[in-house]
Amino acid sequence: MRPTFSGFEIVKSGIQSAQVGLDVTGKNIASMGAEGYSRRVVDQKTVYYSSSTYKYAPVGGQRLGQGVTIDKIVQIRDKFLDIRFRAANSEYADFAKKTEVLESINDILDETTNDGLGVLIEEFYERLQVLSTNTGKIEFASLVRSSAQKITETVNFYYGKLQQISELEKVNLESITILDINKSLQEITELNKTIQNEELVGNVPNDLYDARNLLLDKLSKYMNIEVGEYGDDSPYKGAVSVKCGDTYLIDPSSDYTATLKMEEDAGKVKIFADTTELVFTSGEIKGTLDIINGEGSFAGVEEFNGIPYYLKSLDNFAQKFAEVFNGLNGGDLFVGNDASDFAISDEWLADANFLKVTTEGSQDSGKNDNVLRMLYALDSKQQITGSFEGTFIEFVVTLMADAAIDKNFYTDRASASDTVLTTIDNQRESVKGVSLNEETVNMIKYQRAFEASARVMTALDEMLDIIINRMGVVGR
Repeated sequence: MRPTFSGFEIVKSGIQSAQVGLDVTGKNIASMGAEGYSRRVVDQKTVYYSSSTYKYAPVGGQRLGQGVTIDKIVQIRDKFLDIRFRAANSEYADFAKKTEVLESINDILDETTNDGLGVLIEEFYERLQVLSTNTGKIEFASLVRSSAQKITETVNFYYGKLQQISELEKVNLESITILDINKSLQEITELNKTIQNEELVGNVPNDLYDARNLLLDKLSKYMNIEVGEYGDDSPYKGAVSVKCGDTYLIDPSSDYTATLKMEEDAGKVKIFADTTELVFTSGEIKGTLDIINGEGSFAGVEEFNGIPYYLKSLDNFAQKFAEVFNGLNGGDLFVGNDASDFAISDEWLADANFLKVTTEGSQDSGKNDNVLRMLYALDSKQQITGSFEGTFIEFVVTLMADAAIDKNFYTDRASASDTVLTTIDNQRESVKGVSLNEETVNMIKYQRAFEASARVMTALDEMLDIIINRMGVVGR
């Protein structure tokens, strides 16, 4: 006769397995709205014993086994999709950051809705024309001076607003972004240690895996990262390393966690991991650094047209404008070393007739040869920067076009990157996300399995009652 209580053990394992399945299904349903949650599945396997591992195993005949056991509860994730998501997330953050700041730059320089520098230069030209036919009259000379002053104030305004954006981006980078990154790196390091300890005693800490993956996703927004995992035979199994380019940010093998910091060197903002300068290929930090460091054509190499490009362009405009008109006037109409302090001179401010209308006699002689030279200078091509030769109006139009073209270009790239990111995220969610329909099916499946196992237990109990209480009663 077969061992009677063996059936009870088999059925008990079925009941316990179904209970765990229901618990996991319940957790999936309860957590389906939680950020970063990966659905869990029960990894079941049959219990089999052989004579080589269990001395009481039957030899020969049919071996029924000992039912089912829970091997582990695993989270469902696709590591390849995680890698693709983080790369796409980093790329999108780079373009989105550039788009955000370029929109602000474009709003400052755009003259399609507001009168800006280009309109003021045209006004200056028109008032010089009027003065050319009204030389010696103080009221017309004052109008020219007023137009010139508006030009200097507008250049100052552009310069100040661009510097303000740059300073705000630096503050945001140092006070918010870098602090957030350092906090995330510390949290990942702590999770590494906790996960290692849990795995060492045979646990599968899925909730900790989710927390760490969420931090890695967050980190990928800021920079390009490479996540490394250790194999089962490694003493660091369970931990992950994190690199940015060739530099480790987290290295469990040497118990190293980097601390990021921002430094300015020769007018350039740089990010260091302790003493090592980081090189970014994508991410929000790259977008920010391009914005606050990019000198465009002024760099001598191909660089992004960041705020320094527009500041240097305004500097060159102010210097060339002052050089041309101061030279024609034979005395300083404009002063200042760059666009930030570009202004009309005290002499011109005190006397509108400080602008010389002629070089061939007195100011009230009726001659206008010098005003005509100034008008010609405004119509003539000037070497304003190393890469631009044209009129002052053309330079302003080109500068506005640069801002508009860059904004549209990076807006399109951000939109395309967002589409790619959304597609990958949807693919990832289709793997790791919780489906209410699927979990409902699982709930019914485990419920029916529990009921069936319980019914078998009842049947076995009835059989045992017959064996104990009803068999062998003949002759009593």
